[in-house]
Amino acid sequence: MFDDIIKAAKDSSMPAQNAAEGKAEERKSEKKPDSPENEEPNNVRIAVIGVGGAGCNCVNRIFASNIKSAVTIAINTDGKHLNMIGAHKKILLGKVITRGLGAGGDTTVAKKCAEADREMLKREIGENELVFLCAGMGGGTGGGAAPVIAQIAKDQGAIVVAMVTYPFALERVRLRKAQQSLQELVKECDTVVVIDNNRLAQFAPNLPINKAFQLADAITTRAVTGISDTIMFPSLINVDYADVKSVMQGGGLSMISLGEGQGHDKVTDVVKDTLSHPLLDVDYEGAKGCLIHLEGGPDLSLGDAIKAGDLLTQSFDEGASVKMGARVNPSLNGAIRITAIITGIKSPYILGKSVTERVGEEPAQGGGENLEYL
Repeated sequence: MFDDIIKAAKDSSMPAQNAAEGKAEERKSEKKPDSPENEEPNNVRIAVIGVGGAGCNCVNRIFASNIKSAVTIAINTDGKHLNMIGAHKKILLGKVITRGLGAGGDTTVAKKCAEADREMLKREIGENELVFLCAGMGGGTGGGAAPVIAQIAKDQGAIVVAMVTYPFALERVRLRKAQQSLQELVKECDTVVVIDNNRLAQFAPNLPINKAFQLADAITTRAVTGISDTIMFPSLINVDYADVKSVMQGGGLSMISLGEGQGHDKVTDVVKDTLSHPLLDVDYEGAKGCLIHLEGGPDLSLGDAIKAGDLLTQSFDEGASVKMGARVNPSLNGAIRITAIITGIKSPYILGKSVTERVGEEPAQGGGENLEYL
């Protein structure tokens, strides 16, 4: 299931600034009036915001994918890194405080930068119906500034869905920072989707470390682009903004899973593959909601799409809010892909264990209290 994404990660590299700008010029010159995907059937405003190094790298990939359904915004305290990123809009955060030299891994400094530039961020981000916020937990700018930026976007009327990565188990200091930042982020966002680097390592153990991080970006790109396109453009089964809002609003801690199936039993296979490849260690039973993006070739039938959705969600809570969008992708002849965001879960792997338990240490006497489930 991950083969195509892993191959893309191996073959890809971050485009330089001039290459990104070249792509932007190409997009401006492209005019296909007869293409339905160049039409705007509704006025839903969608923004994809990358915060910090990891978040900006993710936005860079989404921008390079030629996304038409959302505006990309890159925000960082590191001016040098920001110059390497492709995005529709770039914002240097805390210029007076850090002089463009970065937050030095300090979440407190990053938070101060975001607070100092609050009014500027409000203007530059603007009003949106839906905001995807990409960041890496455990660092400085992503962990410190992302909760403030989420609050600003939400105060201006957006449903805010954070897509964040979680550090490897061996990164002990970053784990502690990540847990603190994650709890702050959940307070400000409607839904926080966690991609655990440890799970990625299990699925692609031989991938070079720099390509492993690109794999996380590729997964986020697939989810964000799939959901945005299904909202904005005509599909086999449409998902509108109200559908996304009903699933994501108050979704809390969430996870993402991908699957693929082909051949005679493609529906059963794609569901089995999706449920066996979660990017966070969770129990699906009792999940409160699910947003399903399904892609298939020209042979994709409405019956197959509905059957896949039924099988995927059969163990969820009876009152779970489930919305599914399905699009025809001519390159997937005979195959089906699913990208599922499952909300309202509890994960002791991330937030139910103390940090010392998480990295395999013995808890200190009188310490190691469990963090509350979200």
